[in-house]
Amino acid sequence: MKKTISLLLLSFMFSCSDTTDQVDDIITPDEETIRYEVTFQGTWSDASHPNTHPSNSHFSGVIGMSHNGSAYLPTEDDLASEGLKVMAETGGKSPLISEINALIDTKSAETLISEGGLGSGSSSISFTLEVTNNNPYVTFYSMIAPSPDWYVAVENLNLYQNDIWVDSLTIIPTHYDAGTDSGTTFDAPNSPTTPQQKIYPLSSISLGNEEAAITPLALFTFRKIEE
Repeated sequence: MKKTISLLLLSFMFSCSDTTDQVDDIITPDEETIRYEVTFQGTWSDASHPNTHPSNSHFSGVIGMSHNGSAYLPTEDDLASEGLKVMAETGGKSPLISEINALIDTKSAETLISEGGLGSGSSSISFTLEVTNNNPYVTFYSMIAPSPDWYVAVENLNLYQNDIWVDSLTIIPTHYDAGTDSGTTFDAPNSPTTPQQKIYPLSSISLGNEEAAITPLALFTFRKIEE
């Protein structure tokens, strides 16, 4: 009987040892960090939007984040958060930075993106951002200025698709009304929307360009930096 128990214990110990070896053999993929050059190009001018293009057109500083698929900020058909409201109405970043930092604290976002804006509707800037394969999404915003509460947005852009990094990409950002101000022209006086409405895409008529589709006010180009 004792011999039987000893053999069973010995067999159990070897089994545990084999399991431990198998666990040790599992390889966890290393986190990969990739850098992108992002160009924010304004395309807003008298030529592109001849009806109501304001002489002082510009865009506020870019604000956003790199993140994973679980990060969430309000989008179309949602009510704007305080951070999005302030950004859309004034170009201010502080409340939205606080909201993004809260997402970073919960590990659903990785880095804060805070860059300059465009001094005119047709100028451009470039900046560098870093993303990882664990947090390959980017989201950022810029106020269309002057405007009541309008902004452009790049949302949940995945730069790591099917285990392959995007080499280069040019996209038209979504043009939104934040639903917090009822003004209908670029230079309309403040007119708070009560009750607040949901975020919705701007129409071509809102932008003073009576075409079937919106002529974009800006473009964003992403180019992977080869190390």
